[in-house]
Amino acid sequence: MTTIAPHLKLGDKAPDISLLDTNGQRVQLSTFWQNGLTLMSFLRHFGCIHCRHRLAELEQHRDQLTAAGFQLLALGLGEPKHAERYCGKLAPHLTCFADTGNDGYYAWGLRQGTLGELAVNGFNVLKASAKAMLDGHTQGSATGDAHMLPGTFIIDRGGIIRYAYYSKYAGDDPTIDELVKQGEALRQTAKQ
Repeated sequence: MTTIAPHLKLGDKAPDISLLDTNGQRVQLSTFWQNGLTLMSFLRHFGCIHCRHRLAELEQHRDQLTAAGFQLLALGLGEPKHAERYCGKLAPHLTCFADTGNDGYYAWGLRQGTLGELAVNGFNVLKASAKAMLDGHTQGSATGDAHMLPGTFIIDRGGIIRYAYYSKYAGDDPTIDELVKQGEALRQTAKQ
């Protein structure tokens, strides 16, 4: 049985996992955060309506996010061809990766949602789905574990976690304004 790591906290070392880029080449995540402040979005899978919506939202606000100091990375469960197709269409300015299994997610403390959690958060999931549909997105076939929950992290150049958001349900993501605020605060701290 695979072990799920505990939730990462501020100041923890970010797990350096191996991922597949859109060409199917293995890359280490650390090679990216060494270039500067990184906003890492763990999506569920590339068929997920909420994940498609999130990719488009990150692309739509990329100028704000990059002005806040971020390089933008996204990871979804599936094959490199899925990352290439959906990121290329919805978020061509993000660096996207695929993971064919859950182990990388588990290393970051992400896990599958339960039916009980879905029952508690059902209204919020429906609300997030309606918003995604109104914005023109559709649900596709699952390209990976449809039960995996997403998460969002900010990692500094030294590989240290500076922000960790563990989603409670599909479609539960931090706002763009919150992420911009976090990035700006980290930039100000670095200048002092």
